[in-house]
Amino acid sequence: MERSTKITRLAWLMLLVLAFALARPAIGLAAQPREDKIIFGGTYTLNSGESLEGSLVVLAGVALLEPDSQVTGDVVVVGGTLRSSGEVSGSMIGVGGLLTLEEGALVGGDVLVLGAQLERQAGARILGEVVNTFSGPLSFNFPGQASPGRVTIGLNPIFSFTWFIFRAFLWAALAVLVLLFAPKYTERVTAAALSQPVVAWSLGLLTVVVAPVVVILLVATIIFIPVGALVIFALAALWAFGLVALGLEVGRRLARTLKQDWAPVAQAGVGTLVLIVLVNGVQAVVPCVGWLFPAMVGMLGLGAVLLTRLGTQPYPLAPAAAPALPVAPPPPVPARQAEPLSPLPAPDLSAAQPGPDTLPPALRADLDKPPGDQA
Repeated sequence: MERSTKITRLAWLMLLVLAFALARPAIGLAAQPREDKIIFGGTYTLNSGESLEGSLVVLAGVALLEPDSQVTGDVVVVGGTLRSSGEVSGSMIGVGGLLTLEEGALVGGDVLVLGAQLERQAGARILGEVVNTFSGPLSFNFPGQASPGRVTIGLNPIFSFTWFIFRAFLWAALAVLVLLFAPKYTERVTAAALSQPVVAWSLGLLTVVVAPVVVILLVATIIFIPVGALVIFALAALWAFGLVALGLEVGRRLARTLKQDWAPVAQAGVGTLVLIVLVNGVQAVVPCVGWLFPAMVGMLGLGAVLLTRLGTQPYPLAPAAAPALPVAPPPPVPARQAEPLSPLPAPDLSAAQPGPDTLPPALRADLDKPPGDQA
């Protein structure tokens, strides 16, 4: 019992560390005593003789721990690959990936294998336990907090952690599919949620309040029970579409924070993964009122979907251009008869010709002199 409690506590601790690391706007490694390392779909190598003073989280990436290297914290691998020949002081968790412990590898804590493959070579040491059997309750939550009930199965409580991560990746896969087939529709829903958050949330709240009443009335008639089931399914689909649209914005901001140039499909996948981890994490950690946060986020997305009419038109609508008024043609100008031009008077050319009287006195005196006296 003590061992199970310890493993469960460790699993949830790893989940909170992962959610906190993904939600941080920036990772200031130099300003903190721990140097936690997070790998998003890349490759990381801890060289021989080096030490990572913190934990290592690998998301769909590849990590290599060379001989004589050391990770002082824990190692979490989600959908990735880890090859270790060094030392891990804490525990190791693998979710849907591959863990390879080569000769000389050392794990100071437990190794939790959750849907992953563990390859342990001769000479690899694990001081704790290898956990790959489960016993405990299993529950599935539909979008909008609708649940078909609780099914009791002989599984370990750690399975709730596995299912938590698995659901987050299912949401990420759904977001990728939505962006592949309906990118413009999703963009419109995201824009509506950002530009009119109060209106969108209010409409989502109204829908959540009215929809159960409508479904109850339909079911009460018996004959319309299939219609009520279709309404529930449609609301769940719209709820999911709204969460994907919000996840797209989360992915954009995360890409800008990390100074990465991700494609919209990658932004939607990573952003939805982070959003679902945070939303469901708050619900799992905060007692009694933890469901309020995912409910408010879901209502915001649902309202944005309805405002844009399932993403078919933008909201708010662009103002329609006023119709052009007809311009009356100018009144015709009455034609005027051309008046005959009067002939111009003939110029007096005699006045314009120079003569002796028009010359200056000095020139006139020279002209009056005899030819021999003119100089």
